This record gives sequence, C-alpha cells and structure tokens, in this order.
Amino acid sequence: MPGVAAASSPSHREGGQPTILLVGNPNVGKSTLFNQLTGARQAVINAPGTTVEVMSGTWGAIDARLLDMPGTYSLIANSQDEQVVVDTLAGAPGSFTDPIRGGGVDLVLVVLDATAMTRSLYLLGQVARTGQPVAALVTLSDVVEHEGESVDVAALGATLGIPVMAIDPRRNAGIEGVADMVTAALHTRPRVKGITPSPAAPGYAKAAATETTISDDDRGLLDDAEIDGDDMPALTDVLAQADELFAWVENVETQAFGKRADQAKLSRSDKIDRFLLHPLVGIPVFFALMWFLFKIAGEWVGPVQDFFDQLFTNEDPGAVSVAQAINALLGFFGWDQSWLHGLLIGGIATGLGVVASFLPLMFVIFLMISILEDSGYMARAAFLGDRVMRAIGLDGRVIMPLIMGFGCNLPSLAATRTLPSARQRLVTTLITPYTSCAARLTIYLMISRIFFPNNAGTVVFILYMLSLTLVILGALVLKPFVTRGETQAPLMLVLPAYQMPRILVTLKNTWMRAWAFVTGAGKIIVAMSFVVWLMSAIPVTAGHAFADEDLAMEDSLYGATAQALVPVFAPTGFGEWHMTGALMTGFVAKETVISSIVTSYNLDPEVAGGDAEDGGSDLGSLPQLVTESFRSSAGNAAPIAAFGFMVFVLAYTPCLATVAEQARQIGGKRTAAAVVVQLAAAWILAVAIFQVGKLFL
Repeated sequence: MPGVAAASSPSHREGGQPTILLVGNPNVGKSTLFNQLTGARQAVINAPGTTVEVMSGTWGAIDARLLDMPGTYSLIANSQDEQVVVDTLAGAPGSFTDPIRGGGVDLVLVVLDATAMTRSLYLLGQVARTGQPVAALVTLSDVVEHEGESVDVAALGATLGIPVMAIDPRRNAGIEGVADMVTAALHTRPRVKGITPSPAAPGYAKAAATETTISDDDRGLLDDAEIDGDDMPALTDVLAQADELFAWVENVETQAFGKRADQAKLSRSDKIDRFLLHPLVGIPVFFALMWFLFKIAGEWVGPVQDFFDQLFTNEDPGAVSVAQAINALLGFFGWDQSWLHGLLIGGIATGLGVVASFLPLMFVIFLMISILEDSGYMARAAFLGDRVMRAIGLDGRVIMPLIMGFGCNLPSLAATRTLPSARQRLVTTLITPYTSCAARLTIYLMISRIFFPNNAGTVVFILYMLSLTLVILGALVLKPFVTRGETQAPLMLVLPAYQMPRILVTLKNTWMRAWAFVTGAGKIIVAMSFVVWLMSAIPVTAGHAFADEDLAMEDSLYGATAQALVPVFAPTGFGEWHMTGALMTGFVAKETVISSIVTSYNLDPEVAGGDAEDGGSDLGSLPQLVTESFRSSAGNAAPIAAFGFMVFVLAYTPCLATVAEQARQIGGKRTAAAVVVQLAAAWILAVAIFQVGKLFL
C-alpha cells in the first residue's frame, strides 16, 4: 500500500521475509482476501509430504510471505488438511515453518466470521493457545447488518487485546488499512488477553510462546506446564480445555457486544433454506442448476470455443488467424511448401488452438462455480448429496465435481480443489474420467446411428448408466485403500449465509483459475499435438518425403502405429486400423475421434462425413465405410463390436487436457498408473462385450 515500506515489516528471525498465516473457518473470505493482497504473486504448493494444496504468495506492500491455510473449524485435527494447519502453526519438522529449514511464523492473521462469531472466536482462542502472535480481521459484517445486528470492532479489539479490523474482501473494502495494521503487529507481536499458551494445545509453538513479550506471570505458568510430548495424552483433559475456551468466548462476547437477545424470527438464509433444502424441492432445483450449467458449457459456449480455435488454425483465404500469419510469413521467405509449414500449422498452431478452445469453456465453468461458492449455495449442494455419496466412501461435497464431469472432465477435476479432504480429492480425481463427457456423446451418436438407427437413444442411455456404474465401482474399489473411515462420522457442514456474488471479484478469481489451466495443462497439450503431427509426417513406405502433402495416413508412422495395434484390439472386434488410429487421436481430444475416422479414409470431411462431428443426422458416405471396417474385423458381429467400441471410448484414457490436469493435481506417477488401469479396464470390458455377445448370434 502507498506509504508502507517493505523494510517496515521485518521478520522476528534474523533476515528473510516475515511469514504470515491466514487462518479461519471455511467460507469466510480468506481466499478472496489472499488474492487481493498477493495479486499475481502467488502459487499453489503442496504441504510437504502430503497432497494438501496451500496457496503461497508474496504480499508486495509489506514484502512478506503469505500462506493461505486450509479452512478449519478447529485445531483438533480430523483430516490431513486440518493437520497441515496445526503443523504449520507449530513449526513441526518438515512443515512450511520448520525452524530447521529457516522457517517460522511471524504473525497469524485470523479471519473472523461476523455471522458465526462464537465459532470464530473459539478458533481464535485455540490459535492463541499455540503461543503465536495474533491479529484479527472481521468479514461478513454486511450480512449481519442486513439481519439488524452489528459488530463493534473497536470493542472486540479492546476486549481481545489485539488489533482487529472489519473488511469486506468481496467488495475490496477496508483492504487498504490491513497492511498498516499488520506492519505494526509484526513489531508488537500481540497476544490475546485471557489466554495462556498451553504446551498441550494443538499447534503449540514453544519458541513463540516463550518470547519475552509474554508476561512474567504467564511465563511462570508455561514453565509449570512444560511437559514431555510422549505424556501429553495422559495429562491433557480435552473436555476441560474446551470448556475453558467456551467460557472465554462467552466472556469476550459479553464484554464486547453485551447480552444478545435470541432471534425470534428466521433469518433470510433460514427462510431460503426451508425451500431449497426441502427434499421435494431442493433436489429438482439442484438438477435444474446442473442442467443450466451443462447447457451453457455444452451448447452456448460451443461457438465461442470454435472462434478461439479458428483464431489459431483457420487457413481460409481472408481469415485473420495465427495460421494465416504463419502462411504469409513462410510465403515471404518461399518456405510455404516446406515441412516447416506442417510443423508450425499442424503441430504448434493446432495445439494452441486446442488450448485456446478450452479457455472460454474453463472460464464459464469456473465462473459458475465461483458464483455458486460466493452465493453460499455450494454447501447446500453438498448437504443434498451427502447421503447418496456416503454409500461409496465419499461425502456430499464430491457430488458437484462428479456431476460436472458429465459436461466436461477438465473443469470437473479443477472443481475438486474445493474439496477439503485430500483423500476424497484423490479418489474423485481418479474416478472422474469415468464420467462420460459431452465430447464422447458425439461419438456415441454417430456409431449408434450407423449400427442402431432405431434405438440410438436407448443405446446412449445405456452408456450413461454404464458410466455411472463405473464411477460407483471405482469409488468402491478405492474405498478400502484410500477413503476408509472418511465417512464414519457425520458430515459437519456449516451453511454460510446467502450472499449476492460480487461480479468484479468473481471475474478476477475466475480468470486466475482459467489462466492457471492454460499455463499448466496447455504446455502438455501443445507438446502432444506436436507428437501426433510428427507421427503423421514421418513416412514408413518408400516414395514419400518427410511431411509430404500426398502422404496417405496409412503410410505414415501414425498409420503404421495404428496398424501395429490391430492385433491388440482383435479380441474386441474392432481390430481395424481406421478405428485404432481414431482411438490414438482420441487420447489427445475425444473431439478428434470422428474427424480422424473420416480423414483416415483419405476423403474430404465436409463431403464424406456430413455433420457427423456435430452429432447430426447427415453422415454422408461415412456409414458404409465404417460398417465395412467393422465387418472386416468382426464379421456378422459388427454391431456388437461397435457397441464395444463405444464402451471402450467411454472407459479408456480421457483427453490429454484431463490427463494433464490429473498430473498437476495428483502427480505424474499416480496419473500414469491411472492411465494404465483405465486402458486395461476399457480393453477388458470391450473384449467381454464382444466375446460374450457374439455367442448369442
């Protein structure tokens, strides 16, 4: 902020940036505040030795490191995410703030929810017991004021004995003064009045708790309470500590706010919930919202995706695109007929076009997610779906990402980042590819209309039911290994007050999420697009040069590889190179399967394929060609093989963008293992369908 120098906020350790932790309950505005303070100077990092993601950024106004801790209601850890908060506060070995690694905590900035002050103060009291210096920020004051109440921040600060400010990160209100408050707190290292640090407290940090800023009386209590860590469970009375904290919270509220009268009437959120959480109304409303989301993602965004793709790949005369710019540049040097043309257009520009086409989709999906989160509805969706998801070892918070997977696997995976449990994030990331995305639907429609013209709708419905079955089976298989015990306790979910989403903040957060995808998964997509082009440009028969325009697909390395796969797929009934080649390109993007089938016959897609790529009824000459291909490998059992082909498309490796996002979230080794399992499962299913099905002919 203006007038705040970086040097004015030194670390209490020798040298280095001060480290500030953002701690608070879920849905209190921590992440929004973090984004406001750090801007673009942030990164997602895994807590050491875990899969828990933490946002780390540089707060440029005071030159400090800011860590956005996972939301938690208590420091009595019941999940890996909560344990990360406790370990970071304590500076545990291997944690972000391990003193041996040069770490440490200079200030804990606790975010208090004005709509749930009792719960927030309880967490503040737990943080104070760790011995760390504390300052506080109060959010959601506007919601309280709407209900006819108010929070006296000055009185609260005087009662607590620490700096306290009211802010509204969603409106970017009050943020300017936070830097000055924190700068002063880094020097004074304030402690909460009425709370004595306890060596038995979760997250206790001895070095911080025994600093000279603590009073002599409190220091004596600490010395008397010093105990051996191995004996801690035997000496700690958890219930007694909780009673002490609740008594302290009640005293703080009485001193700061006086005796509050119980509300005689329902709040606005309570009134809305009586409607939206009613079992006969809530579930239909939820599915209506999901339908609307799919409608936007699957239909309305389509033209925008095509526009972005054409910005890179359109070579039509007069078009304004990257491809045309490349053509003009190569033409100027006389290289327009060289292999360089194919590399830049077919390899690089095509890959960039794929990434660009995903950008508007990701933006819209993230925008919808942000609106649902910011409005307070996301927690209600988890509540509605909890009973169903609990049967497969997950909880209701997983239902939103999984349902989104039927629109597109990519934003579905991105949505798993909102799940608080690392183990449930892992399982959801692994089973999401079995949700049948919209890109697969065009393949189902084309094959069904060729082989099952009178029952195409029924066949597609069966495939979607199979998709649900695979999701459930995947979760059940992983349950004993990953999520065992995750849902034994009931889902403790605090429903935030409903709020009107703030457009500017929502748009900013949406853009940051979408751009993270482009810079992350986009690199892999472009690289793999180049590999596919390279394979199609390398001739394996005599009489052709590298990247020869007359090189037929079957005479390239791509075609040769597809033909080499024919024996592998012979037991499935679709061991024919046109089909295996299409499956190869489908690994990059399922949208390319139909176009690959069409172009593999060396025919003009516009003439031979009709509107196959759009799932239309005009398939041109494609039905005859595809039927002949399946009959050459399956004989009279061609329809069964065709159904097996669709099942394989459903179950095998998702598109490259999805794989890239999986790798970004769960690591390369786990993703590679998942890819192998998906390929094996798809192959086994296809073989079983064909081999068993043909017995009934």
